[in-house]
Amino acid sequence: MIQLGVSLYPEQETPQEIEEYLSLANSCGFTKVFTSLFSAEGSKEEIIRYFRDLSDAAHKYGMQVYGDCNARFFMEMGASPEDLSIFKEMGLDVLRLDLMFNDERDVAIVNNSQGLGVQLNASLVDSVKRIIELGGDRSRIIGSYNFYPLRNTGADSEDVYKANQFFKSEGMKTQIFISSNVKGSHGPWPVSDGLPTVEDCRDMPIGLQVRYMLALGCDELIIGNAFASEDELKEVAETMKQIYVYGEDRPFYFPGIRDQIPIGDIERIPLTIEPAEDLSDSEKELLFRFTKHNVSEYTHIIIRSRWGRFDFRPIPIEPRKCDKEYFGNGDVVIVNGNVPRYKGEVHIVRKPIRNDGTLNYAGRIAEEELFLLDYLEYMMNFGFITKK
Repeated sequence: MIQLGVSLYPEQETPQEIEEYLSLANSCGFTKVFTSLFSAEGSKEEIIRYFRDLSDAAHKYGMQVYGDCNARFFMEMGASPEDLSIFKEMGLDVLRLDLMFNDERDVAIVNNSQGLGVQLNASLVDSVKRIIELGGDRSRIIGSYNFYPLRNTGADSEDVYKANQFFKSEGMKTQIFISSNVKGSHGPWPVSDGLPTVEDCRDMPIGLQVRYMLALGCDELIIGNAFASEDELKEVAETMKQIYVYGEDRPFYFPGIRDQIPIGDIERIPLTIEPAEDLSDSEKELLFRFTKHNVSEYTHIIIRSRWGRFDFRPIPIEPRKCDKEYFGNGDVVIVNGNVPRYKGEVHIVRKPIRNDGTLNYAGRIAEEELFLLDYLEYMMNFGFITKK
């Protein structure tokens, strides 16, 4: 399951603001706190106290604390690759290396005896590979992307997707930043123009950002700027409820098929649909209450969900007239009773297909979400939601 986090910058925020934000975030399912260690100013003792207080507040809510560190801060605080005790003194659970040393020191940090988790820059795949080759324990590594305060400097989604494939292949998780759209929300520096990893996320509704990062294969999502609004935090919580659903088993699922149909706790990509006005009750059931939509082998013409034809075999799906000569990209159609063997299949159209009377027009994916279809691959699950 995706893990959620918020960011806090205690040198800019009061203890009361921190406490209230942590309480609200935790009530919405957030379990991580990110902070920037090297942006704080003060004496060594003051900096330790800053982050000790933050960690204590976060731990009170059962939240883990991730501290972002660069080489300069590392040395100024008197840490060494063999002794990370100062970060434990700050109360950190995970240390993030903004830039690696690119030698055996990285291995010592990853394999530290203080029990600290370690985040490495997920964009620097070759450097991470080298650390593993030198003996770094991959089970203790989390890939962490940067955030980008300056507009038009953020990452491309394809680069993130490719890097995520590497981390998954090695059994490692990745963490990425999404952004609040609250005007004036801040990061560690005096720039207020969003704080995402992927440039496309800047200005995007936060719930859609969550679904986007899920489609890219990210495991942990951190809101990079503070403070996200209560409405945004609740939107993220509601999106999580739409992503994680339960698929009931059926006695008529036979061996072989049962292994392919999504059953039990399911992670899916929710897609907003603008439904047709004349949907039948059985079609509404199939779209919105049937949870087992699952991508079939090939997606170049349609994204095909096959399993409805089993559950809806005894339920009539009468043909409905549609004036469209062709169904186009983003149209959602349901195989009707004119093809009994396949009745109940749900298809999302990618390339134009002729309306031959075997498909009922069910609606259309929201224009601003069509890009999500590019990431639906074989065996991924999806579902349909409507705008409120």
